[in-house]
Amino acid sequence: MIDIADIPKLLMRHLGLLICAPIVLIVLAIFFLSLRTPLYSSTSELLVEPEGQNFLVTETGAAGSSQSLQNFDIDSQTYIILSAAVLNEVANTLDLDNDPGLHRVGLRQKLFGTADRRMSDSEKRAATLGSLRDSLQASRLGRSFVFQISATHADPVIAATIANETARSYISQLRGNRSEALTRVSTSLGQQARDLRARVDAAEIAVETYKAENGLISTGQGGLVVDQQIQALNTQIAQARVDLEKAKTTYNLIAPLTPADVEAGGIPQTASSAVLTTLRIQYAQIAQQEAEAATTLGASHPTLRELESQLENTRRQIASELQRIKRAVKSQYEQAQGTLTALETQSTNLQSANSKQGQALIELRQLQSEADTSREIYEAFLKRSRELEEQPELNTNATRVLSEAQPSSSPNGPRKSIVALAAGLFGFALAASAIIGVAILRGQISSEQDLLRRTGAPLLANIPSERSRPSTNAHEIANRFFGASTDRSNQRYIALTRLAYALRQAYADERPANILVLSTDNSRDTFAFTREVAIQLHEMGEDVLYAAANQEKTKVDRDRLTSRSQISASGRDGIEFLTQIASPRSKATLTTTNSADQFIGSGLSRHLTIERIDTRRKYASHGALEPAADDFLIVDGGAASQSPILPVLLRHCDGIILVSSLGKTSIGSLDKTLAYLQPWRERVIGNVVLEAA
Repeated sequence: MIDIADIPKLLMRHLGLLICAPIVLIVLAIFFLSLRTPLYSSTSELLVEPEGQNFLVTETGAAGSSQSLQNFDIDSQTYIILSAAVLNEVANTLDLDNDPGLHRVGLRQKLFGTADRRMSDSEKRAATLGSLRDSLQASRLGRSFVFQISATHADPVIAATIANETARSYISQLRGNRSEALTRVSTSLGQQARDLRARVDAAEIAVETYKAENGLISTGQGGLVVDQQIQALNTQIAQARVDLEKAKTTYNLIAPLTPADVEAGGIPQTASSAVLTTLRIQYAQIAQQEAEAATTLGASHPTLRELESQLENTRRQIASELQRIKRAVKSQYEQAQGTLTALETQSTNLQSANSKQGQALIELRQLQSEADTSREIYEAFLKRSRELEEQPELNTNATRVLSEAQPSSSPNGPRKSIVALAAGLFGFALAASAIIGVAILRGQISSEQDLLRRTGAPLLANIPSERSRPSTNAHEIANRFFGASTDRSNQRYIALTRLAYALRQAYADERPANILVLSTDNSRDTFAFTREVAIQLHEMGEDVLYAAANQEKTKVDRDRLTSRSQISASGRDGIEFLTQIASPRSKATLTTTNSADQFIGSGLSRHLTIERIDTRRKYASHGALEPAADDFLIVDGGAASQSPILPVLLRHCDGIILVSSLGKTSIGSLDKTLAYLQPWRERVIGNVVLEAA
């Protein structure tokens, strides 16, 4: 995975693509705009009255009925505006069948020759309506009754004319359709009113005939005589039942009363009388006097005896009055019962006498109800029919044009500068996405942090690539444009010197030291870099032996760097092959001595090209390797996965330098190299990053 912090560096390594992609898209956008015919739009505003089909209201302008009958989907008017009837009228008025702006010839028609075929009138009109519908747009403003009609055309004047004519045609169609609907509904209502009139007459005749046949006599608004008698009798019975209940309640309250209850004041309101109230007061006064006398006088005192006699006499009077009241209440109760019984008997007799007319009366009421309903419906239809006969001559529709469309002074769409800017931004985003996506799919090392995290070793140097011709890399061009340093040779020299110092300091007390340089990428060439490090060490006063792995790819790249002819190594012995490589450079046969074999391991001379770094002859000479206490042996092991002697080199080395290239070395190759080095991971000194050429 790519860390977010690594994305800027990843994009900078592909700066050329990030610059070229926006430029290409900007050029394409400008080219498209130059070929595109500019279109102009004009908009007219239309107020639509939501009156609906209010044909069956009973009163013109009634506020209550308008809400229920005018509640329809106003949004459907957008489809009516763009209907074929409206557009056909617009096409006829403006002669749009011959308008080249609506019949533009496309690129496909020009290429395949279909533009010259003559169309019939119906085909031309269908094409005109289709193009006109595509160029028109009707929309409702929020939840209001205002609609906008926008027309698009290559000519701004024609665009405004089409928008205005569409609005006028819609209003004309709306009014014409409403007038036709009113006439049609009026005719239908008139015919239905005549049918209803016939039904009303038949119902009324049936009512009168039924009355005559069954002797149902009526007294005007009072109805039938029998009905009036039964109704009055029922009213009296209801009142008698109320009176009976009152008398019964009073009787039930008074019947259980005793003189003691009266003396205690427990008299119901319905049983109270002036005499009984007076007696109860008199009894209370005498009882009080007796109680007072009993406290001061003896039991046989005459005064006390007189008071007791008065008290007993008053008690008898209370009992006598109470009995009188009970008899009166009972008499009222019995009278109410008798009245109710008499009324019910009379009602029963009347109903029995009128039983034959009851069924006839029910049927009469049904007939009368049907006749009344038919008459009400007939009167409503007749009234509305006469109103609708007059409405077609009145223009009450408030639909109108609020503002007419005006020719536009600027074409549709964004300005060319905005389109170019958007194309550039899209190109940059597309290129950046492609770079990041490809990097994720390839699974390459994208940054130094990623490399350090996977290897666990520090970064020793970041070495720029060496070029013999002027660089055309977009990154360097950008650096030069922004004033950054472009001296790649100086940067490379500093990086190599830093690496040489790092090796000297790491093995200051461990001489001699064998340093193995391994490439984590099969396609990565480390020959020039490794040899330059050896030269830097020699120039610092160190005795350095340089050994390069005998691989065909290393041979080809080394010959390219030294501008020598390539020598085929196919099927040759290692010593003979190394000798032929070294001969053009040293003009002598390469000789490997026993001291060299002892230094790098027995039998390795046929797999390695050995040379002693000698600054007097600059890039070394191949000669006899005499025994010497060399400080460093720098071994270019090439790609770890392609070296046949990698185990021997790892066994005899003191330190390992891993060489990778950001954006080129795959994670799989790095993991495979680290797997080879697992037993010797502690010998890894660090990483060197080579910039891709």
